[in-house]
Amino acid sequence: MTQTFHGIKSLPNPGRFKLLDYVERHGDVPRRDTRWGRQPDICVRPFGAGRLMADLHLTFSDIGAAGVLLLCLTGQNYSTISTATATHHRADGHTGTTATGVVDLVKPRRGRDRAHMPTALSGSGPGEPGVPHRQFDLHTPFGVYALLVDLAGPARAHLGTDQLLVFFCSQGVEKARGFRTGLPNAILASWSRGANLSADALDEGGLPIPLVVDSRRLRMSWLERHQQPVAHTERTLANEYLARNRGNLAEYQKVVADVLEEQLAGARAAQVMRVLTAADVAEARQRPEAVARRHGLETATLKKLLAGELDTVLGGCTDHLASPHSPAGEPCRASFLLCLSCPCARATPAHLPVLIAVQDGLKARRREMTPLRWAERFAGPVAQLADLLASFPTATIAMTRTEITAEQRALVERFLTRGLDLT
Repeated sequence: MTQTFHGIKSLPNPGRFKLLDYVERHGDVPRRDTRWGRQPDICVRPFGAGRLMADLHLTFSDIGAAGVLLLCLTGQNYSTISTATATHHRADGHTGTTATGVVDLVKPRRGRDRAHMPTALSGSGPGEPGVPHRQFDLHTPFGVYALLVDLAGPARAHLGTDQLLVFFCSQGVEKARGFRTGLPNAILASWSRGANLSADALDEGGLPIPLVVDSRRLRMSWLERHQQPVAHTERTLANEYLARNRGNLAEYQKVVADVLEEQLAGARAAQVMRVLTAADVAEARQRPEAVARRHGLETATLKKLLAGELDTVLGGCTDHLASPHSPAGEPCRASFLLCLSCPCARATPAHLPVLIAVQDGLKARRREMTPLRWAERFAGPVAQLADLLASFPTATIAMTRTEITAEQRALVERFLTRGLDLT
């Protein structure tokens, strides 16, 4: 991208610097009236009006490159990037942690009530560790955004706009010469031709075919690579984007199968939450000490468990200060899904309705997510639930499924939508 005035590398030239000062203050080079209209002053000719403007302001080509970077790094729509503003909130508080700017992006086709999308632009990519923000960073969404906030600042001030993408057009694109905002029509194709990009394929003469950059292709590439929805639901991602554009279905299916196998192996290797059967509960009424000893519990803890005093969501927690997921002596803050393999958790017949409802809910999410994402997030817990429910008779499970109450279903829905998470 074009460097700012303070970054210009050139030999000392008082005339040039005087002109640059004029450009910075007026947003244009000195001009005079001629019979052909207002033309650059004679003093501008040795340097070139376009070059002087480009030394201080982003150009049409610069904005094309910026648009490609933002589309590639965020996966957002062309129109959403084009209308982005420079107003943002630094969620990291300039503390030196991963730089994060929250920007109000707009996607009108989401409907009037959902068009505005507060979006976090991070100083790290998806799945990558964060690093403190660097001044010139073209590898992360926040890095490119922050650079554009800075470089387009002077042009933004001349126009009196808050648009993020502002540039100077010296030859007139769609309009006459002057400052423009957003991403003009066909700017990506124009930029790719100017950058001499070429595709892997060759033409009949053996020469590389020119590559024309397209915003839809960039967005689809992001979705294919990251398997995450952007300004739409996971169901839309799976059923409308990826399902229609999966170039190598066999390879994708193999990746999903490998992840499923890995998750199932991990679930099988982990300890499954211990279960007190109906027979254990009946025996505990007469011989609580024996049942407690058999399940590794204190008698008083067993009584609280059976009374429902230790209930979480999927079971009862016999010692929330001894969690393997938190420092010793501190309350457990882990997701309730981790109770499925926690040594402190116990399930009783009273927990069976919720366990069944959670298993059904996790399976139902297959229709709302990409196969890969579902396998990564839920294949393990579903396998653990299957092993746990195997402790109960099939007839009991079938009967219990028909008796799940509205209150229990509401609890499961809050749980699966992360309404019960502490973090």
